[in-house]
Amino acid sequence: MVAVLPLVSFLLLLLLLAVPSRTATAQEAAVMEKALTSDGSALLQLKDSFTDAGGLSSWSANGGPPCNWTGVFCTNNSISGLNLASLGLSGKIDIDALASLKGLRSINLNNNSFSGPLPTALSRLGALKSLYISGNKFSGSIPSDVFASIRRLKKLWLDHNNFSGPVPSSLASLGYLIELRIDDNAFEGAIPDFSSKALRTFNAKNNKLSGPIPASLARFDATAFQGNAGLCGGPLSSSPCSSTPPTETPPSSERESGSSNSAVILIVAALLVFALVAAFLINRQRQRDREFDTLGVVAEAEAMEEAAAAGPAVASSESSHKQKSAGSSHKRSSSSLSGSAGGAGGAGALVMVNEEKGVFGLSDLMKASAEVLGNGSLGSAYKAVMASGLALAVKRMREMNRVGKDTFDEHMRRLGRLRHPNVLTPLAFHYRKEEKLIVSEYVQKGSLLYILHGDRGPDHMALEWPTRLKIIRGIARGMAYLHVELAALDVPHGNLKSGNVLLGPDFEPMLVDYGFSGLINPSQASHVMFSHKSPETLQYRHVSPKSDVYCLGVVMLEVLTGKFPSHYLNNTKGGTDVVQWTASAIAENREAELLDPAITAKNKASELKMVRLLQLGVACADVDPEQRPDMKEVVRLIEEIAAGGSGEPAKEEGGPFEPLPSLTEGYADMALGQPAPGLEGVAGWGSTGELRTSDNSKVAP
Repeated sequence: MVAVLPLVSFLLLLLLLAVPSRTATAQEAAVMEKALTSDGSALLQLKDSFTDAGGLSSWSANGGPPCNWTGVFCTNNSISGLNLASLGLSGKIDIDALASLKGLRSINLNNNSFSGPLPTALSRLGALKSLYISGNKFSGSIPSDVFASIRRLKKLWLDHNNFSGPVPSSLASLGYLIELRIDDNAFEGAIPDFSSKALRTFNAKNNKLSGPIPASLARFDATAFQGNAGLCGGPLSSSPCSSTPPTETPPSSERESGSSNSAVILIVAALLVFALVAAFLINRQRQRDREFDTLGVVAEAEAMEEAAAAGPAVASSESSHKQKSAGSSHKRSSSSLSGSAGGAGGAGALVMVNEEKGVFGLSDLMKASAEVLGNGSLGSAYKAVMASGLALAVKRMREMNRVGKDTFDEHMRRLGRLRHPNVLTPLAFHYRKEEKLIVSEYVQKGSLLYILHGDRGPDHMALEWPTRLKIIRGIARGMAYLHVELAALDVPHGNLKSGNVLLGPDFEPMLVDYGFSGLINPSQASHVMFSHKSPETLQYRHVSPKSDVYCLGVVMLEVLTGKFPSHYLNNTKGGTDVVQWTASAIAENREAELLDPAITAKNKASELKMVRLLQLGVACADVDPEQRPDMKEVVRLIEEIAAGGSGEPAKEEGGPFEPLPSLTEGYADMALGQPAPGLEGVAGWGSTGELRTSDNSKVAP
């Protein structure tokens, strides 16, 4: 009995210690449930302020978690975005309800029927980063200080409404502003001088604005100001501002008293003009450099910094493509676009390799209005708008000193002959010993990296399952094409990452920065080419077409999980090792937990396809290159996934795959029962969705 008492006491002690743990867990769950309930109540309150809210039928007390409701986007179980565009909504906008959503960063009310003045209580939404209210019936003037407290606002679309009065002066003080659209309203008066150097999109056409265009906006194209009869200066060369305002004629006595100073003034003015002209001629090249450097920076490195602020850590090579934080600094490059066009060692000509967009010369390019896009791993990038309206992307490549002019010319002409909807073909190049210019068409939407990690606007919200499947399929098709057309290269693409995938208006992906591996010194390639970060290259210094497959696997996992890959970072600090993370989860049958909630919440019926694609991404990123499928087989397996495992070409979610003539022969032996080289023994997908070999064993992640 004596021995029993201590044992009972010990068990009681353990029980008492366990109670607080359970209580704490219960408390955490209660807090989360309370938060979700609070957000749901706020959304219902917002819905009640709308009229004609039939498009929000899922917003109800019995509609499940708010994060699954129509147009609701969540981050870490907190509502971060509302996409309520084109739902026929009208009535009032309950700002109190919106203000109670503490995690809200983006609101999209485009193309509805809201009317009346803009709610001044918007100033309470201090954490807002994106506000889209285009295509409504808002009217009246906007108080000058309404945006003053929304200091981190980056994107504001007020276009296609009936706003009047002056442009709110508080907009000019927003240091993070990237996009501003006020076109097709009735704003009047002068345009304020904007302080944001990050501003990359501005449109004020079709208003009643007047006065000179501020110097801070003079870099934008004239089309951004058309339809304002009173505007002058800047890009409106046909409407120069008057340089000498009218003055009254002084009395004769004043003319006599001032005549003694006239000669001195004229002499000083003449000397000053002469000095200015001489300085301009001597420093014209340097002036052009400064012109480029003072333009707003839209760098992919900035996209990463913005994404890093929103997640574990995001940095880039890109893009993304593309673009973003006003707080980041722009480092001046050693020479500008114009500076790289001439000088000793230059060939002096712009060589056209693709004339589908017209023919232009180096002088046309130098006269184009331009802005800095940013710095990538291979050099700087600029956007140049030609007089014809054609927008071009011009890249200054600094690491291409491995070959001479003739070899470079031959290689670029080969790239100029490529034709595929998922490959952006270069238009022209300019050879110079120190650096090269490569010109291609400018793609407005930007890079996959930026839209996936740095953007929180409509483009990011449009990245639902069908769109992501379309992007992955298009990338694979483009890669398969390059692996046939550039098969002679050690690695046909060599630099595939989300920052080098541009997205067209319909989210069709286009590959860029491909085919350069033979032009870059091996000592530099390991630093600037992503394929050189594949396991076999890091360990054995061996690069091959399977290195491209590895890179594709990383991109696939990035798109499906929504996580920024740590592989893109040189210091490996930050981001997520998407390869190891997903491989471990697959080994534990936890694949579905890795998928981005943005694509699973509304596409439960397609979850098996997502898991299969995730498994294929891991197979592509296998540490052993011999175990990876080749690029042709990757395309076939993606097509099979898109078709639901039927083995037939996909007929929905992006359309059928019709190989181009140059690929047809390469696919001739790709019958479903015949694995391609590089994936011998792989039979297809098992009944539960895993990739299996012909002996029904699971392919190792």
